[in-house]
Amino acid sequence: DLHSFPTRRSSDLAVQGLRILDIGCGEGVHARSLADCGAKMTGVDISEHMIAAARQQEAAEPQGIEFHATAGTNLHMFPDGSFDAVVSYMAMMDMADYAGCLAEVARILRPNGWLQFAIAHPCMDSPICQKYFDDEGREVGRIVGNYFCLQPLSDQQKVSQWFWYQAPPSERARARPFQVPRFYRTVSEYVNTLINTGLVLTRMHEPYASDEAIAACPDVADTRIWPYILILQARRVPDDL
Repeated sequence: DLHSFPTRRSSDLAVQGLRILDIGCGEGVHARSLADCGAKMTGVDISEHMIAAARQQEAAEPQGIEFHATAGTNLHMFPDGSFDAVVSYMAMMDMADYAGCLAEVARILRPNGWLQFAIAHPCMDSPICQKYFDDEGREVGRIVGNYFCLQPLSDQQKVSQWFWYQAPPSERARARPFQVPRFYRTVSEYVNTLINTGLVLTRMHEPYASDEAIAACPDVADTRIWPYILILQARRVPDDL
């Protein structure tokens, strides 16, 4: 199930009683989910509007979650070794300074603390990525190109445009499209940057939808054709090793 990260289905990472930081927490949906599992949650996001929404939900349904409006590269409010774990869902690929964020993660994790984060799969998040259909009109794959960004990027390739299509009609009528800068990185850049911080890579995962998930949401059937997401797990090595 693509939507299970990082909740109860992460059976290999028990969260009961752990102090966990959610980087890029948005309106706090994943922080609340982990709090439901018994974690002591803190969330940070660069968007003051998202943090305001998260705090509003926390006030309405208190779970003891703290929220801070700050970038993942600026976690100065947390002392060294403050957290047992750090999670991040679909945020680090949008950070200009991914390396700086990981350096902060390594600082605030206690020894043997773990990091788990999900990003858009770099192999599919390349400057050229187009659907490929067979003769019967069925999607059977993707055409990708300029993976290493050795050719110049167009202005259109430098940003992603988004819109709130799932918002209620009244809100959708007032909304405007917004743009997010795109930072193309290879799988090796993500992994090697993580290793260079002193964290030890422990697991990689490329999830795809289950039969049950496809029955509930047919739009995710193409996850069995090409990977949406790459999940990386790592641990901080104790200082005396």
